[in-house]
Amino acid sequence: MTTLEAVRDELRERRERLASLAVTVRESQLVELLQQVDSALERLDGGTWGRCAACSGSVEQDRLAADPLLTICLECLSPSERNALERDLETAARVQAALLPPRQLAHDGWEVALLWEPLGLLSGDHYDLLRPKSEDEPLHLVVGDVAGKGVSASLLQSHLHALLRALATPELSLAGLLARANRLLCEVTLPASYATLLAARLYSGGRVELASAGHPRPLLADRRGVRPVEGAGLPLGLFCEAEYATRDLHLDPGNTLLLYTDGWTEAASDEGEYGIGRAAAVLRRVKDRPLADLLAACRQDMEDFLDGAPRGDDLTLLALRRTA
Repeated sequence: MTTLEAVRDELRERRERLASLAVTVRESQLVELLQQVDSALERLDGGTWGRCAACSGSVEQDRLAADPLLTICLECLSPSERNALERDLETAARVQAALLPPRQLAHDGWEVALLWEPLGLLSGDHYDLLRPKSEDEPLHLVVGDVAGKGVSASLLQSHLHALLRALATPELSLAGLLARANRLLCEVTLPASYATLLAARLYSGGRVELASAGHPRPLLADRRGVRPVEGAGLPLGLFCEAEYATRDLHLDPGNTLLLYTDGWTEAASDEGEYGIGRAAAVLRRVKDRPLADLLAACRQDMEDFLDGAPRGDDLTLLALRRTA
């Protein structure tokens, strides 16, 4: 199914839902909404969907993904409309940031630190941390990255945040959690919407359980050096019946595991991509520093590589270390 076919299906489903609301919505409001949906379907059939009605340019893809009824690009919004949109985005950014757990945590012999930098006001990068409710439960954390940028990515990120929090119970394995989240996400999103994710559970004694859904490989720094931790699994939302696997690591005191999104390793300049090789090299140099300093050094090494070139994606770095 193409993306346009998926949009058409979504619009038809929206029209059916509106028709079912005839007894609960004012007639004038219902007629206006139905006209907007019918107009979008006509533009799809006529090949003009996504074209700005004012300048004939393209409406921004992330805005269309969030609302397929849009007909005006950002450049053609009136000053009052643009100000209202900016206020909405600023409010959404504050809400998104408030959903994040603390950026530093020490618990049961583990230390966790986070660096989270959206490219714009809103981010498609996902991070969450759940403290155990009892002593025999592990510390649970995830790092993820939603396809796309801006409004549409942040909407899916917020949905993923709520979904994973609802599913993350100790009784459900990490593999089972990803499989269930994948199925639910697949059922409610467009085919082009998906997310990569790395989930971890930290147990007392140094055991780390990992499960990956197409996410970049984390880097482990221990007495043997620095190396990527292999993992496999399809991104969430692509295929409803995907299966996932877990793997165990053991971290000794002083060992560090670095999780990240591809905004770090895929940062690019005229010389190419930053890459996992350079990422491993900087981690090797700074692996014994306090975690906040370690993350700052990793970010700075990327900036040195970019040499003034703009960053092209959200950036998330999460370091966890066994301390006792």
